Amino acid sequence: MAKYWMQKAEVLVAGKKFIKDDFEIDFLVNFDDDPEPNISHVMIYNLSDTTIALLKKGENIILNAGYEGDVGTILLGTIDKQETTWEGIDKVTKLTVGEGSDKWLNAYVNKSYAPGTSSQAILTDLAGMFGMELGELKLVNNLTYARGRSVSGMLQSVIRQVVAETGSKFHISQGKILIRPWEAGTETGFLLNADTGLIESPQPFEEEGKAGYRVRMLLNHRITVDSILQIQSKTANGTFRVRKGSHSGADFITEVEVV
Repeated sequence: MAKYWMQKAEVLVAGKKFIKDDFEIDFLVNFDDDPEPNISHVMIYNLSDTTIALLKKGENIILNAGYEGDVGTILLGTIDKQETTWEGIDKVTKLTVGEGSDKWLNAYVNKSYAPGTSSQAILTDLAGMFGMELGELKLVNNLTYARGRSVSGMLQSVIRQVVAETGSKFHISQGKILIRPWEAGTETGFLLNADTGLIESPQPFEEEGKAGYRVRMLLNHRITVDSILQIQSKTANGTFRVRKGSHSGADFITEVEVV
């Protein structure tokens, strides 16, 4: 477990790089499988006023974190809000970060598609309006609209409606648009147990008709929404899908709910 002592984190934003070795950096990165953009927070301590002025709404931001020799991206988004306050002698700059949230909230679409157009073709076109990478488009039912299809309204509402018609789910994760079956996920090939970062035995839960486990582990950049992983423990054993969770920089912990 010695390799887990060397915590690493870096923030890339506005042409600057802030490294945990040089700055105090804290964060709370949230992820889940609902269609609303995830909102996360990144805190950097004791920046100069000149640097703070660069951290404006709309700036792209990347947060990488992990351990010595094993660092990866846990957040890719844009700044929604910047707020600087004092905590004792420390000046704390808090960045509220959204994943595609500006276009999600403000983009409007009004288009007509020709007879015979498929829902996959429509969603490919609509997803392109976000200006984000389409990470996956795999539908439960790829419908064909024999009479064509017209869409009009806020982009987020239109995409939700078309995705719902196909019986699929839609969410944004680490700068990518994912449309896939509800139970589908991303294979990680990761085995989580006491030797690979599991902190304590997973605790069972049941809510909203779903049953699974709440799991705490040392921060793992490989784990995000829809990650498929294997767990070996006293309480949970088998293959699970992450439905939601968070990465915390305060204690370098990843907490997830798996089903």
